[in-house]
Amino acid sequence: MAAVSIRDVVFPLHTLDPDACDDSDLQVLRDVVGDARVVCLGESLHFASEFYRLRDRVLRFLVRELGFSAFVLESGLPEGLLVDDWVRGGPGDLAQVARRGITYAFGRCEEMHVQLRWMRSWNAAGKRKLGFYGMDVPGWCADPGPGVAACLARLDPMPGDRELLAAADLGEPTGAPSPDAGGTTGAPAGLARKMAELTARASAVGDDLALQCARGAERVVEFLSHGLYPGPGRNLRNDVMADNLRWILDREDRIVVGAHNVHLQRAPSFDGTAPVGSLLAPVLGDDLVVIGTTRGAGPVPDLDLCADPARRFFAPGSESPPPPHSLDAVLDAAELPHHLVDLRRTPPETIGAATAMSAQNALVDLDPRQAFDAIIHVRRITPAHGAADSPSNPIER
Repeated sequence: MAAVSIRDVVFPLHTLDPDACDDSDLQVLRDVVGDARVVCLGESLHFASEFYRLRDRVLRFLVRELGFSAFVLESGLPEGLLVDDWVRGGPGDLAQVARRGITYAFGRCEEMHVQLRWMRSWNAAGKRKLGFYGMDVPGWCADPGPGVAACLARLDPMPGDRELLAAADLGEPTGAPSPDAGGTTGAPAGLARKMAELTARASAVGDDLALQCARGAERVVEFLSHGLYPGPGRNLRNDVMADNLRWILDREDRIVVGAHNVHLQRAPSFDGTAPVGSLLAPVLGDDLVVIGTTRGAGPVPDLDLCADPARRFFAPGSESPPPPHSLDAVLDAAELPHHLVDLRRTPPETIGAATAMSAQNALVDLDPRQAFDAIIHVRRITPAHGAADSPSNPIER
């Protein structure tokens, strides 16, 4: 019996353009997704134009064809309230809303703006409403202020609130935090107690959104004092994102989740901790589908917030092809621009050589079949387009 090659099991995708009229190539998602309530769509690196556009295209299909009702991003939950208000028709300039309402600078990518404009237009058309949520800790995991502000905005005022806001405002972060305890700065004295008191106050009044915002702020202070790993096998950000997703699922029927592969996979992460996928899988069962992404050639984008918009997401260093034992290389052998493979229906020997996947500019060891239900491969990546805090720049298709 002849061996099954990778070209025999992939489903080619015609385009990454979210505005494409022909979505016949995405019909395979009906079988991949089934009746699942949660579809996680990962990216193997941040700030790549192709992954933004792919996510936008998949989101539109799942909303139009399968009735999904919300998009959830690897971004601060309290900040995301501003974006949700805008996509539902609220006021504001998109560039400013995305800058303030999406953390880790993801909102400064023009590709993200394209998706948000479509979400707003969908809602304006009077169709089934589509919501936006962040699921991460507030303030880039470095500033509890946004969580405190969002919580207090939903509670009856009390003496000392102004002082609490001032104490919690640690300044606008300029970069993602170091993942280890050695990279933390320590929390100001007494701030942990104030956060615990705020959480208790929100819980007492029964406002679940205020409580989620307060809990997020409390976790930021925990990170500043103790680092990303609060216990064996635990990653503080993954814990918070999983908890926020459970809360979102109490409000939404079906959701699309966008984040890095390493946060969404089902198998333990490279640091030995439990990602969101593995935390939710025992609870959701078949209601969870995790789709990862791999890549072929192309420089790895990096972030420079001080650069002009055209170079904000630049690509340092030289290009290098993925190593032969990576899933990226195995799928790249199909020699198609973009394609999907359903790992659940793929013979193990077809991807047997793959024992790792790319993540940013590194390689992480894992069994792809344990980590993901399906994979979408993009053969070439390019940096995202920088968006100025003013009228947006066009994207080259």
